[in-house]
Amino acid sequence: MPSVNEPHAVILRFPRRRGRPRIIRAEKDRGTPELIQKKCMGETSEVLDLCFERRLITPEQHWCGIHLRWLYTLRYGIPTIRAIDPTHMGGLETKANDQQWRIQREKEYSDAITCLNKTGHASLLMSICIYNERPPLMNRSKLTGARQSRRSLAFIHALTLGLDALHEHWKATQD
Repeated sequence: MPSVNEPHAVILRFPRRRGRPRIIRAEKDRGTPELIQKKCMGETSEVLDLCFERRLITPEQHWCGIHLRWLYTLRYGIPTIRAIDPTHMGGLETKANDQQWRIQREKEYSDAITCLNKTGHASLLMSICIYNERPPLMNRSKLTGARQSRRSLAFIHALTLGLDALHEHWKATQD
């Protein structure tokens, strides 16, 4: 029989949850402070999306700009630099190449560019919608003076006229 002075066996109580303790992290990683600042200033967004967010163009005009870019990429590929893994299909389902469908899309692109050339807005819309070139109007730091505001209004007017021409053209071809 053990005496009162002898040490008893100690029973260790383990927590019910086993494993490594959970790391408490911030809710989302929003990037570096510089990137957060650029996002707030709209420098990471595409020009067409910025115009839509600032309500300079309508949803229909925005769709026309996106559609023009899509048709361009079908015909010529993406105009920006990117890394390509030729073994990865990018989640796309590969199917037999439908030549008739591709011919129709290339004709649709050609007709759209012809329509824009008639109105004189082809180069502007290609630079904004396809090449994502940022005009001075989109840089908040450069907006000063009456001359700049007249240029901005002229830019917005030309952009909306070109996108309206595309909208009318595609609306007429669908009917």
